[in-house]
Amino acid sequence: MQFDKRHQFILLAVIGTSLLIYGCTDSKKTSVVSSPKKPAPASSLFSEISTGFLAKQNYAWLTSKVFIPQYILDEATQYRSDFLKKNSESASNLVFVFFYNNDGDACLEATVTPKGAYTWEKGTWICQWWSGGGGEIGVGEIKYLQTKKNLDEAEIRIEERRRDTAFVEIERIVLQLATEYDYDYMGAYGRTVKYRTPMVKKAFCEGYSDAVLEAFRGHRLVDHVEKYEGGNHAWNVVVLKDGRKIYTDVTWYDGNAIDDEGYVVHIPVRNPVDLTFDLAEFNSLNGAIDRSTGKTVKVHFDFDQVSRVY
Repeated sequence: MQFDKRHQFILLAVIGTSLLIYGCTDSKKTSVVSSPKKPAPASSLFSEISTGFLAKQNYAWLTSKVFIPQYILDEATQYRSDFLKKNSESASNLVFVFFYNNDGDACLEATVTPKGAYTWEKGTWICQWWSGGGGEIGVGEIKYLQTKKNLDEAEIRIEERRRDTAFVEIERIVLQLATEYDYDYMGAYGRTVKYRTPMVKKAFCEGYSDAVLEAFRGHRLVDHVEKYEGGNHAWNVVVLKDGRKIYTDVTWYDGNAIDDEGYVVHIPVRNPVDLTFDLAEFNSLNGAIDRSTGKTVKVHFDFDQVSRVY
């Protein structure tokens, strides 16, 4: 795995325990292979560490406004605490650099500050990295990959959108629909699955998109709602009274996963790329890559034909 040409963001030398957590998945850890030895002293690789984080909601920013996902800060906080306890005799501090590598993986690099006369055989190492995820369209028709960088950028943008009161209201109703409905695997694919909530409403893309039409009928912020169909799929555009458009795919926003016991997962995934003002983000799953072609996927195919408008 290559770590060159990286975008480096230096974390605090001392990371407080009050920082919030966002969470992470698909992580891979490297073990600390360094070992302390005497007597040659060594200095920190970082002479100036930027200070002054501004914690906001589930995210934190450097004073330069460079974004660092909160799961990185949480990992650094815990890792540093554990490391300094384990190496209290030979290490006085641990500082971090966060960056995305050429594969779009999120990487956390640690550098130890030796204590007293100690030095470290290997003073800098990659202590943690997070890869992205993927999925498929249809029944394996298109398999796609989203890098961790893609996913983090989407989370940044939806947090920015949540400063908009109109967006917050639309999101509230979309989440309500995603919670009320579970995906109808029998209706869509003829596949038998189990539901933990027996009386839950069931739908596939047609039903989800029709539910959006009904939910926003006569809403005080909404001028009208459009339903689109293409590529054996259906989705919506919510047109606000101020003229702005929110592109939404409640089917994918819901997630439609099946757990290890064969039950449909009832808790919505809430994928941020499926509720956005940004058509490019919506139409490409924020730059997801088709595994078979290596090209950006196009998942919402046809905006020329509106099938229904309320």
